[in-house]
Amino acid sequence: MKITVLGCGGSLGTPAPGGFWGKCDPAEPRNHRTRASLLVQSGESSVIVDATYDLRIHLNRLGLQQLDGVLLSHHHNDHVNAIDDLRVIAYHANKLMDIYGNQETMDEVHRRWPYLFEPKFEGIYVPFLQKHVIGNYDKFRIGDIDIESYEQDHTTCTSLGYRFGDFAYSVDVANLNEKSLQALEGIETWVVDGGAYQRESISTHANLKRVMEWTERLKPKMTYITVMTTHMDYKTLCDELPPHIRPAYDGLEIEMGGNMR
Repeated sequence: MKITVLGCGGSLGTPAPGGFWGKCDPAEPRNHRTRASLLVQSGESSVIVDATYDLRIHLNRLGLQQLDGVLLSHHHNDHVNAIDDLRVIAYHANKLMDIYGNQETMDEVHRRWPYLFEPKFEGIYVPFLQKHVIGNYDKFRIGDIDIESYEQDHTTCTSLGYRFGDFAYSVDVANLNEKSLQALEGIETWVVDGGAYQRESISTHANLKRVMEWTERLKPKMTYITVMTTHMDYKTLCDELPPHIRPAYDGLEIEMGGNMR
């Protein structure tokens, strides 16, 4: 498998609208961040996690014209608001695009965009998505990619993390329960939300202290921080973090051995 971090920024990206860089050095290319999203590719299949505002940019940057499925972590705007950009991919494939999420997420997406799933206005709007509701701890397959979901506490809602063999992706998570930590045991590489950075109090995103506690328990060989805000300068993070925990960056590629659990 090959994992590509399509974007690793927070909900506003870096720079934030208006050109606000915060504490990030504009001269460091790895501080240029789009919204958090992920691409998982095998020899046969391609799956993305979330349809962020920047989806069109991500697809065009890679020249990616075919997707076998889309996983949604949750229904917040910065993770679903470019869902319409999947239309052209589905049309060119001449089939419905499979999209997966928990019940809360799929209900909210259907409420906001019913035309994605059912014809509207006498066929003027043609559906192009096929929704699949998954549970908090489901195992399923898209193409030849095996996937496991696990529950995440995002405070305002329940988000889903996803495990692909020895790799896991935890975006927009404030806390993980014991069952979810057990679901992550044995991973070798983890991309995980550390958006609260150095804050003592945790609201909707984990801070670095909590990420370090998790990694001390799970002991992945490498952990990458995602959902990074304008407070989180790349080189500063590299100095602050231990060698086995690094900041992610847009375009980061991770080659995995393909071992599936």
